[in-house]
Amino acid sequence: MAVSASDIPDVPVLEAIGNRRSFRYYDPSRTVEDWKIHTMLQAGRLASCQGNINATEAIVVTKDSDLWDEIEECVSGFNVQIINQSSHLIFWLTNLNAWYGRANDGLSTLALSGALTKYHGWNYEFTMTQTVPRLMSFPTERTENLLRFESGQAVAQSMLAGTALGVGSILIAFGRKPGGVEKAFNLPPHYRFTWGHAVGYPLEDMAAGGQRARIKFDRLFHDGAHGKPLQMADGLEDALKGKNMIQAQAPLPGRYEEIDRLAAEFSRDPGVVSWPAKEIERLMNDDDWDFGPNIREHAKKVLADGDLPDYPDEMRETFEKLMTEHGIDASKYLS
Repeated sequence: MAVSASDIPDVPVLEAIGNRRSFRYYDPSRTVEDWKIHTMLQAGRLASCQGNINATEAIVVTKDSDLWDEIEECVSGFNVQIINQSSHLIFWLTNLNAWYGRANDGLSTLALSGALTKYHGWNYEFTMTQTVPRLMSFPTERTENLLRFESGQAVAQSMLAGTALGVGSILIAFGRKPGGVEKAFNLPPHYRFTWGHAVGYPLEDMAAGGQRARIKFDRLFHDGAHGKPLQMADGLEDALKGKNMIQAQAPLPGRYEEIDRLAAEFSRDPGVVSWPAKEIERLMNDDDWDFGPNIREHAKKVLADGDLPDYPDEMRETFEKLMTEHGIDASKYLS
């Protein structure tokens, strides 16, 4: 049956951004419709890319694939349950040869589209004798960094499209068997596996316990110079709440009961991981974080309940070693 425009919900982009969550519980009995997967891929295809070279590709896989067991061996252990409940896995790839082999064609399409103009100083002779040869001379490492960023933009747009269609997504690490994904799909050497993306219909509430806490706006964004906080426009936060982009922060009431119910349904361990009391106290007093009342109230409960762990000695040693290497004061975390 053909898909029509009336089948596709109209969700404002700001609301889709606000609704997006990383879902970790999927209904294994439900399969996401092909047209929704294809719409997500279409959203990725339309993402911004340098020179219109289209370096981002993807492989879509379901559990009936002959490669599934090999794929499962590559995924991190705490993600096995997620992929086996999901409807589809999307393996996002970056084609490095698109940069070297498609730069000329990509720029030509931009000119024919009315995007590459003389207004900005473009001309054919300079493009063919300077610009294209320079782009094609980039070392692979530099090209890979540039193109992976573009693949990230494609993935982000794909996830937002899925959110608008009522589909859940989460990005999945496949680091347990380095090179395993490339081997499973027999990828040519100029392809890079960028990230795994599980898709399905969530078993958890679509709010997934609420919007996750983030670092404060003025700690992340700078006004004209690094270290000078950028202040959000007056009234904007409330306005974005009105557009459902900024939503109630986690954990929403009933979230922990929902987690335990899902654990019981699939014979998994209930509850969540705990951190040391001193670490929770330090974190709640860290002014960089934009913590709302729900997470603060839950932190108080966790502290009051007690029976919290301490950092293992090997973790302390790792923290101190890595932070010293990066010039970070580890005493903030290991007081």
